Amino acid sequence: MKFGRRAASRPSTASRAPWPDRLKRTEPLRGRLWTRPEKSIHEPDVHWTRRVIATLVAALEVALLGWLWFGPALAVHTVDVVGARHLTAAQVAQAAGLQGNASIVSVDAISAQQHLLDQVWVRTATVQPQFPGTVTVQVSEWQPVAAYHAGSSAKLFLLSSQAVVLGPTPSSAGLVVVQGPAGADPRVGDRTLDAQLLTALINMQRAMPTLIGQDVASFIFDSCGDLTMVSKRGWRVYFGRVLTPEEFTALHDKLSALKAINGNGNVDYSSTDLDYVNVMNPSEPAVGYRSREPAPPSPAPTPAPNACK
Repeated sequence: MKFGRRAASRPSTASRAPWPDRLKRTEPLRGRLWTRPEKSIHEPDVHWTRRVIATLVAALEVALLGWLWFGPALAVHTVDVVGARHLTAAQVAQAAGLQGNASIVSVDAISAQQHLLDQVWVRTATVQPQFPGTVTVQVSEWQPVAAYHAGSSAKLFLLSSQAVVLGPTPSSAGLVVVQGPAGADPRVGDRTLDAQLLTALINMQRAMPTLIGQDVASFIFDSCGDLTMVSKRGWRVYFGRVLTPEEFTALHDKLSALKAINGNGNVDYSSTDLDYVNVMNPSEPAVGYRSREPAPPSPAPTPAPNACK
């Protein structure tokens, strides 16, 4: 079956009706309304009872929402805190803004999490509201890796692996002890050292018993950036400046030099006569002894700021 399209036949000019006399083609026909009546565009009238019912329904919805938001039905009754050791559950709840008569539907988990991350002890945190009225807070805290004190100050402060002060501590408790430049005691949240340097100090303390058979008592990092290691036997190792990436890399060669001169008639690190080992130039390490007079000059452990070169 085929389908075609046929053009509409047009009347011939001779069969067209004549245009009325005295009427221009641009004039509208009489009795014809060419505009849309205003009545047709008006909205249909709504009965007043329907308007009242709609208003009452809206008011009930607002009242229900307010009751759920501020009422006791969905109030936060329990805050379960998991993983916090240095912060109490009350401190965690307060930091997250979960105290008071808050509703479970009004808890902003992202905002509460950010408030927790602003706490110096908190490393990671998650906040999970659970119906009908419980909020579970899971916290992972920073672990102290070092004890820091400024100059000759006796006040110790715990440091995280990012070298941020977590808080005061009465003792080092077996942590790496770092003596910084003389000055005021740091405040909680301050960054006292470069995190890369602190990581290097921790690794050095762990490696020394295997490297040279000796334990580390502390490290001294002065205002010039010079690093000194103090052994538990009292003798010291001078590493020189450790500020730039190149100087960090040079620590490997200096530790290799410290190991190379151990024993075999060179240096006895167990000797009570040993005073210091200078490996600032790893190719020519220098050793000082207490019994030798005059003792070879050694670098000052904490020079004045204007003495830095």
